[in-house]
Amino acid sequence: MGPSYPRPRTIAGTVAGVIVGGLVFSLFIGLGVPLSSRVASAVPLVILGIAGAYAGWLVGVIVFGAVRGANDPEKPA
Repeated sequence: MGPSYPRPRTIAGTVAGVIVGGLVFSLFIGLGVPLSSRVASAVPLVILGIAGAYAGWLVGVIVFGAVRGANDPEKPA
């Protein structure tokens, strides 16, 4: 057997998942920065950073799966 290359849909799903996950993470950090300066503590930034990392990963995986689609080729009905 020859080398197995990723399909274009897998690459597109990976790129889309990373971009959307990064945007979600950035949104959480963006919400934490003004809050941490308002309360004069870094705790909200750390908590929102951890929550943003998890939310970004979760949304990224969902987007990856949605863009990549099923493993089986479409079968005519």
